Amino acid sequence: MLKVLLRMICSLAVTASVFGDVIRGAYHNHFALEGDYVLLRRANSHNKHLVAAAGGPINFPALLEPPECAKEAGKGLIETKDLIHDMHFDSGFSLAVKVFPTIWSTWEARYLGGLAWQGKKIRNCLENLNLDGNVADGTQDFQFASHAKAIYNSNMYTYQLNYWHHLTPRYTDHFSVSWLAGFRMFSIDEKIKIYFQKEQRTSRYRVKTENDAFGLQLGGDLEYNPYRFLTWGLVVKVGGMFNRDKQKTKMFDDNNTVEIRDIDRSGSNFAYMAEVYPFIELRPTKHFFININYRVLYVGNVATADQNIVLHGSGSILNHDGHIIYHGLTGGLQFNF
Repeated sequence: MLKVLLRMICSLAVTASVFGDVIRGAYHNHFALEGDYVLLRRANSHNKHLVAAAGGPINFPALLEPPECAKEAGKGLIETKDLIHDMHFDSGFSLAVKVFPTIWSTWEARYLGGLAWQGKKIRNCLENLNLDGNVADGTQDFQFASHAKAIYNSNMYTYQLNYWHHLTPRYTDHFSVSWLAGFRMFSIDEKIKIYFQKEQRTSRYRVKTENDAFGLQLGGDLEYNPYRFLTWGLVVKVGGMFNRDKQKTKMFDDNNTVEIRDIDRSGSNFAYMAEVYPFIELRPTKHFFININYRVLYVGNVATADQNIVLHGSGSILNHDGHIIYHGLTGGLQFNF
């Protein structure tokens, strides 16, 4: 009887030990450092015509056939959608620090930045390029020009501080579910510059916007663990933010010697964001993981350069109705300690 009792106690001890290892997870650590290579594209245009055909050169002989680019007056030769389409995937980086107080929780601080996009279009058409809209009326260089160039620059970085609560510990069962609550901040700066060249003169029109948005975000994570070394899942985040933005416009004529416009406005509004990304995590050893994901990040109600360029009328605006989509691939390593 005593031998049976001792065997039962030993068996329970072994079971408890194994159960404890499983509950703690095969890869429990105290903290981790993560570094990622990011390849993102800036998308979604609020399309506006910037450069239009004037309908034919001023001094073009009436009996001759005008060039192809001069046949339709008002035809858009450069549009903001062309510039954004020209913004290809740009490389950046992401850094994160993760702390694991228990198997049920994770604190995460993450930075994503180093991203800058540029789209550029050039048009040449003899004495047939106009700046679209009545803002060009009466100007010297923005009507019947021969050369036009438009450049769209966009920059973004974001950081976040998140608390993850794991309803089921990660890596132990086939499925794991977590929710998060955190703080998120975005900085988004954009600029459109348009250059018109007529004879030997060059003049420019520039619109610059700046956004600093911060607020709270909520989200969740669903994971599937088919093997000890492999996890795939889906992360979703949504948030609302207070956005402080600015819009600055400068327009010069007659070889940049005459100021036509000088606008400097600032304001605030409510912005929002949503982020979703499926991911795969490989765990060759407990000391480092390999992470790969494809993320789609949406930011709404911000001041974008294409929304704030005004080519019709004389009033000044600060338009917050800009919407941007960032999407692309992220991959990197997580080192566990």
